[in-house]
Amino acid sequence: MQTTVPTVFTPLSNSSQPPSPAPIQPLAAPPPTLHTVDTSNVPASQKAVITTLTRLYNEVTEALGGAPAKKQEIEDNSRKLGALYAKFNSGDISKNAAEKLIQLCQALDKGDYGNALQIQVLLTTSDWDWDWDECNFWLSTLKRMMKTRQNLR
Repeated sequence: MQTTVPTVFTPLSNSSQPPSPAPIQPLAAPPPTLHTVDTSNVPASQKAVITTLTRLYNEVTEALGGAPAKKQEIEDNSRKLGALYAKFNSGDISKNAAEKLIQLCQALDKGDYGNALQIQVLLTTSDWDWDWDECNFWLSTLKRMMKTRQNLR
């Protein structure tokens, strides 16, 4: 005959209270999009950039239509422009990048896509490394939108 030895469990903690749950972390706000970003603090001298790039976004979105294959591109454009607008709103954009964007938008307003694309290249190839570091998140999206818009003419 076999005897069974009772198993005794010992608590890992001497505390009689159950362990407290981990604190609940608030969900981070989603990144701004062109439609949700706050632009109330954008300096007057830079508001034209917001106006021109929003118009460009709308024209490109309309040209891409409601094709499901283009939905991700349209959303990406909105997120990237939202991030750029947030930088303008917080004053977190360099004077050099802001000036070049103003020039780029002036060219777009005239329909001079060739010059606008040249200015865009300056933001990627200038002697100031910080231009690319500052602009790389949204610059390729801006280039893609300008090329799409240029091809519509």
